[in-house]
Amino acid sequence: MKEKIYKIAVFRFDPLKDTAHRFDHYTVPASKANTVLDALIYIRDYIDGTLAFRASCRQGRCGSCAMHINGRYGLACEVRLVPGQNRVRPLGQMPIIKDLMVDMERFWEKYEAVKPYLVRKSNEAAQTYANRRKIEKTVDCILCGACFSACMMTGVNSGFHGPAAFVVMNRFLLDDRDALRDQRLEIVKGENGVFRCHSMYNCNEACPKNIKPAENILEIKKNID
Repeated sequence: MKEKIYKIAVFRFDPLKDTAHRFDHYTVPASKANTVLDALIYIRDYIDGTLAFRASCRQGRCGSCAMHINGRYGLACEVRLVPGQNRVRPLGQMPIIKDLMVDMERFWEKYEAVKPYLVRKSNEAAQTYANRRKIEKTVDCILCGACFSACMMTGVNSGFHGPAAFVVMNRFLLDDRDALRDQRLEIVKGENGVFRCHSMYNCNEACPKNIKPAENILEIKKNID
């Protein structure tokens, strides 16, 4: 009986030697792979050791294997292979280091710019259960970069902070213990700030954790005078 296989087309580009990208086509035995990440690991280990991609936990927690898969963003460790042709591209809006690996420096710069840490009003302040429930919708972000890549504004405006940065900002705006509310809001009042968001909801569609960055952005807008 013929063994079942999966077909997968993988984006390949090495900026040190290539002038244009291409898609290389592979077949992977179904007995060796269930998810897209399984297939990429099999390709790297048994077919083409030059394939470059990021992956770590394989449990949908670290966010390092975020990619554009079969027409939408997702985590390669969670997206199952489908019959027919699977197609894998790197995250968008960021320079390609090699193949499916991108340079996330701008993503991290924008994230750090919103001061993604708690500054307490006092050492004695304790978070209430009710307040913890209030911020629950923001804390599951795994910083995979999918929302940043799906956002049209990050592509046309290099100064725009991007959805992930705004989610973490809203997390601290909602935290009753935080002392930097005014400073945080001041950061995103300018022309590259939160009002540059056009509410296209691409970020919501891309988020693998269903955080809904667009709703967090709307909440921030309501807090700005």
